[in-house]
Amino acid sequence: MAKIVSQKKIRALGIDPGLASTGYAVVEALNKGGNLRDWGSIKTSSKKPLPLRLQEIYSEIHGLINKWSPLLLVIEDVYVLDKFPKAAIQLGEVVGVILLAAQNSMVETLRIRPTEVKNCLTGNGRASKINVSDSVKRIFSIKKDIKPDHASDSAALALVGLSRKGYFNF
Repeated sequence: MAKIVSQKKIRALGIDPGLASTGYAVVEALNKGGNLRDWGSIKTSSKKPLPLRLQEIYSEIHGLINKWSPLLLVIEDVYVLDKFPKAAIQLGEVVGVILLAAQNSMVETLRIRPTEVKNCLTGNGRASKINVSDSVKRIFSIKKDIKPDHASDSAALALVGLSRKGYFNF
């Protein structure tokens, strides 16, 4: 079971950004243990114009911040392959609206590389998504899969962010 450093509830909102699907997870550090409070994915339709899709992501993230009052928003520090420059631009736009939602709510943000998350949770910076998901489930004593995969990745981001800030030890 996870060991908590803090004496009060501390929440982090983990975000795995994407234009078609942005994963999220709310992790709460408690006096004894931790909780995976909420998770899911914000999906946008490719049939809609880009500004509307970005507005949907912003609104959903803003709503999650209002609902859960996280101390911290932890977002994956993304990378994109050189052969997909359009994807890099779109992902940058998605990250921008997420960071704007956090800033407008005065929520501290952290950007963490996927290799750091994998290394922290599994000891291997090149671990598979399944290895990361298994570690998250073990930490929270959850038997069922955390779906979609973006949500599991988001929970891992939130855990590492809370740990980096000294609120959660696993």
